[in-house]
Amino acid sequence: MTKGGAMTTAATVQRWTGRETKVLRQSLRMSIRDFAAHLGVAERTVSKWEAGQDGVCPRPEMQAALDTALGTATDEVRSCFVLTTIGKDARTPPVEAGKPDFALLARQQAARVRTAVGLNHRDFARLLASLLAWSPTAADVHNWETTAVPPGDVMLALRSLEERPEESTDRLAGLTAVYPNRSELSTHLPASTLFEGARDIRAMGLSLNTLCQDYADRGWHSLVEQGARIRCLFLDPDGVAMPAREAEEGFPSGQLSALTKLNIGTMLRVRDRLSTELRGSLELATYDSTLRFNIMLMDDLCVAQPYLTDSRGVDAPAFVMRRQEREAGLYPVLERVFESQWERGRRL
Repeated sequence: MTKGGAMTTAATVQRWTGRETKVLRQSLRMSIRDFAAHLGVAERTVSKWEAGQDGVCPRPEMQAALDTALGTATDEVRSCFVLTTIGKDARTPPVEAGKPDFALLARQQAARVRTAVGLNHRDFARLLASLLAWSPTAADVHNWETTAVPPGDVMLALRSLEERPEESTDRLAGLTAVYPNRSELSTHLPASTLFEGARDIRAMGLSLNTLCQDYADRGWHSLVEQGARIRCLFLDPDGVAMPAREAEEGFPSGQLSALTKLNIGTMLRVRDRLSTELRGSLELATYDSTLRFNIMLMDDLCVAQPYLTDSRGVDAPAFVMRRQEREAGLYPVLERVFESQWERGRRL
């Protein structure tokens, strides 16, 4: 037990259905392919569970496997699972009619402030530690949002954070996180987290591996079918800028070009498999100019990496930012960079 009386709460599922299965997969930040491999089943099996086709649910032996997968997950994964499937007030005791539920209001404030600053439970715990005389854990933060009441000093810290978001956001121009390289970015924000549920996805860069290699074709189909618009802007594999970048990164001539052609082919295949009326929702284009940024815009979230002269793209720092309420900060600057290149791009 830590200060505030919080203990890690075990998440349990009485009966696994497609809904709980999908929430667990997303909490683990896995694609359908990776989740199927994690459980030792076929991708098609997981897809059927999540789609609820013909009432298909995991068999008894797979119910046990899912219990194990949840039970052995990290506290952060279990927290995410509980918040999604059970809800913030699922264990709230009944309150006498006409009286405010201050415990629930406190839990809601904890969740609201953490969401506003865009941090996971672990990083939010670190932020609180910078304001408190002690160090809460990710499990503490989870419990304050679901079952426990935040202690008084935490409530004061939450109020302080809630009263200064505009000042903090202005000072950082919408920046919410920085990672030293693409590997660190994908660890904290995998493709499944970035793309799933997004309605407007725009990406430009060199080969766009995050879109083409790290996210399953089925995921793109699902997004488009749910109404998403997707625009992908690749560096022209046959243009003059490609060999210049290959030389800068120290690759043999033609290697990045071949990778980009492969990725373009992947997205063309995804588009071709869409129904005729939906194909216009997945647009592809190329551009041919000196590489400046890898930019991914997912609704109000932006991830950008500069292309540095003496290092490979995967080694460049990654900046995560959110759109602010008014036209300010870094998001609209990078959005204009994308739109400008898109207008000059060659459609595929």
